Amino acid sequence: MRKVFIAVVAVTALTGAACSSNSSDTGSSPSQAAASGTTGTTGASGATGSGCTAATAVDLTGDDPFTVTIQGLAFHPDCFAAKSASAITIQNKDSVTHTFTIDGTQVDVTIQGGTTFNGESAGLAPGTYPFHCKIHSTMTGTVIVS
Repeated sequence: MRKVFIAVVAVTALTGAACSSNSSDTGSSPSQAAASGTTGTTGASGATGSGCTAATAVDLTGDDPFTVTIQGLAFHPDCFAAKSASAITIQNKDSVTHTFTIDGTQVDVTIQGGTTFNGESAGLAPGTYPFHCKIHSTMTGTVIVS
């Protein structure tokens, strides 16, 4: 499975993964994928809806790479801003496998429980992108790429 990640608004300090994290690079490759600017399904507070806006997003634009953590069957943060050219780190602190997927792009990474994914920039066009776990439908979030 192709491991591609978003250089989206400094996502390295993004979402907090559940369980423990082992630093193992599962591979990555840049992607020149672009998607339409749709709003996400989860806001910064974790509420459903399109509540993630530039005003409510966790600012990860200064982080390269930026980090998203998965913990307790949730992304942390679930609403963040990142730069398009930034690399991403995803820490899965849960004991089960998750994905970080942005539909309509090549961003679709599987992260085994207790491991960390280190990926290069996906080169996403500026916009708002909802993301989710394909295995656990309640795990959603939004990234705003600049």
